[in-house]
Amino acid sequence: MSRHCLRLLSPGLIAVLMFAAGTAQAAAPNLNQGVVSDLQQMIPLHDGVHLAATVWRPLDQAKPLPVVLMITPYVSDETHNRAVKWVQGGYVYVVVDVRGRGDSEGVFRPLYGGGPDGAEVVEWLAQQPWCDGRVATLGGSYRGMVQWEILAQHPKHLVALMPTAAVYPGYDFPNWKGVMPSYTAQWLALTSGHTAHDQLFGDGDYWNTQFARLYKSGAAFTTLAPLAAGNRPAFEEWMQHHDYDAYWAAYNPDPREYAKVNIPILAITGYFDGDQPGEMRYYREFSQNAPAAELARLTLLMGPWDHPGTRYPQKQLGGLTFPDNSVLDIDHLQISWLDWVLKGGKRPEMLSDRVNYYVMGEGAEQWRHVASLEALTDHVQKLYLSSVDGPAGDVFHSGRLVAAVPQDTSTDSFRSDPNSQDGLPTNDGSNFLTDQSSSFQKNTLVYQSDPLTAPATIAGYVRFTGSFSLDTPDADIGAEVDAVLPDGRTLVLGTDLVRARYRRGMSRAAPVTPGEIEPYAFDGFYLTDQHLPAGTRIRLLLTSVNTPFLERNDNSGGALGVEPTNHGRVATVSVHLDAAHPSYLELPLAKD
Repeated sequence: MSRHCLRLLSPGLIAVLMFAAGTAQAAAPNLNQGVVSDLQQMIPLHDGVHLAATVWRPLDQAKPLPVVLMITPYVSDETHNRAVKWVQGGYVYVVVDVRGRGDSEGVFRPLYGGGPDGAEVVEWLAQQPWCDGRVATLGGSYRGMVQWEILAQHPKHLVALMPTAAVYPGYDFPNWKGVMPSYTAQWLALTSGHTAHDQLFGDGDYWNTQFARLYKSGAAFTTLAPLAAGNRPAFEEWMQHHDYDAYWAAYNPDPREYAKVNIPILAITGYFDGDQPGEMRYYREFSQNAPAAELARLTLLMGPWDHPGTRYPQKQLGGLTFPDNSVLDIDHLQISWLDWVLKGGKRPEMLSDRVNYYVMGEGAEQWRHVASLEALTDHVQKLYLSSVDGPAGDVFHSGRLVAAVPQDTSTDSFRSDPNSQDGLPTNDGSNFLTDQSSSFQKNTLVYQSDPLTAPATIAGYVRFTGSFSLDTPDADIGAEVDAVLPDGRTLVLGTDLVRARYRRGMSRAAPVTPGEIEPYAFDGFYLTDQHLPAGTRIRLLLTSVNTPFLERNDNSGGALGVEPTNHGRVATVSVHLDAAHPSYLELPLAKD
């Protein structure tokens, strides 16, 4: 997750499920568009419900064409500009409102049921006179999720999948590692009822005020439920399922269904995409279950993009400016890929291998192409936490990251106080990839390496394992890994958190035994590929998770989110550094 997520938003949540692109105003009217749009085409489902579709076709269509389908909870008109591109590329483009949204009949159940409905839609489209019997799917975020769900239903006429930044319910939204984001209420308000509420959703000042008010009052997190409006029942139901349990498993495809798949897939995500964890979980589950022959038709594209950037990449992000070669025309690339898959066109050079990724870092910015995700990482460098010279209390008296097992005999510690308001944001978070203010915050442990003696590239998943003990049954612990460049600038390589009751996994909560030392695996860092120059130091920060944008833990070990936090317990979190209980950072490195 990005640093912005940990301090200002939920981990795994940078505009997680919503990307509403404004309609661009053309400088002059295009009188040769050659497209016709058929509104409110009603598609019958087996249970009598009808889903509303908008169909874009060539104005002079003379023969049946392949159909590109997107299923959305955000009302079909959202994608008109993209539809025109696809029609001009030689396809029929169809957008369907999910059950209970837009002009579709039925009851909307957020995040649920898109697969069976979508499979019926695919088969209906294949029978229309303007379709040649081949249906491909497209879309990002919620729309990406629905594609993986449809795939597991095995509709006969589904011929290709293009999921982007797909949310994985219960895994990266509406919680991340057992922590609910305040944003959940905001997104549920957006999708309340049949119509869009884009203006309300996009009013950041309004939502920040609501979240800050809850945070300052110490009220229970469930106080946000009324803000979800018509989707309040979903908010309250989700609050009962912080675990990844059978409830959430029922939302998602059974990975074993991928063993029957025989279609090509183009999966897209970004290094800073709030739904990277979701898209990559689908990718891993497919890779582990699909037939070996099908893996050759699974293609992954990763760039230096945030969640909306996976559809419309931008040069500026989080305080960084990326080169022009990082800004791709994703619409054009997907059209070219589908031309290659369905029409015998040329394979896009950008997608020349199974894994196609961008290397970040000055002097190294380029696209690379390899046969597998594992090929990104050549070896792993383990750095142990040590503070033999004194407590790692701040950036000026930091502990060390060392290659050898340390000789420490003492521990470092920080406090997690649910009554504190230290987590109120002090800036708008726009420079979340370069801001180093967290290194100077109180109540933060800081560990730094010696300068790199040669350039290195962090390529893959960073991982941190901490040996922790608490004096309370629960607490939330945050970790951030930074690169401090030779000129003093900071790059955030990744952030993660662990809610202590889920230290043994998300399937079951386990209260902490006070004083017991246990390993906590911080395995939620995002996939990255960042080149670093010689002289760079690696910095690790450990602190409490305390922000208006995340559900606060009262550290009592009781039910989450339903009790006020202003009477919570103050936890002392101790990190152990001795040889019997080491704490260490693992850095995945590319070949020199």
